[in-house]
Amino acid sequence: MWYEIIPTLSVFATFIFLPCYTPYFVGRLIRGKPPRRTAMEPEDRKLTMRDQRLTGHIYKVQGLDSIPDLK
Repeated sequence: MWYEIIPTLSVFATFIFLPCYTPYFVGRLIRGKPPRRTAMEPEDRKLTMRDQRLTGHIYKVQGLDSIPDLK
């Protein structure tokens, strides 16, 4: 009958929904607060935007020679 699919469906639903809700509870246990939607703090975001402005790519970081002189 149709009710024979309930155990399989419950196992399948558990493995589908487990990755969605696990980070919330793990974040509450480890850090004491739920995870934020962004992974970067405001200071990190500012530095990333600076790197993108200077080099054209957020992962391509160059030294002080990439900063133009103000003359």
